[in-house]
Amino acid sequence: MKKKTKTWLELATNDLALARELLHRKSKVYYVAHFCHQAVEKMLKAIISERTDKIPLPTHNFKILLDQAELKNIPKDKKRFIFSLMPHYIGTKYPEDITRLYKRYTKFFVQRLYKETKEVFQWLKVYLK
Repeated sequence: MKKKTKTWLELATNDLALARELLHRKSKVYYVAHFCHQAVEKMLKAIISERTDKIPLPTHNFKILLDQAELKNIPKDKKRFIFSLMPHYIGTKYPEDITRLYKRYTKFFVQRLYKETKEVFQWLKVYLK
């Protein structure tokens, strides 16, 4: 594995671990969604680095990153979930209404989001082998 790939993978793994740790907080669990997004984003950037020898584009858009990673035949359920993470970056980083943010990111919601992120994360990791 290339050095740059290892760096992206370490960052992605750290973000996933932070999401897991944040699940145990009593407040501000909405950060789980943000770090789930970040974990998948950085995993895609690791794949780009390893498979294409290109520098990953500086974007948070998963459609662009999936295209740059040149991943083919992604199962629809995986692709759908990856795309469903995109709003969580903006929604948690630039909230327009903090009350709405708290209502949306319930403990149950972020637990499910983390579980699915972890599954997709492991599935994406296969592309690094």
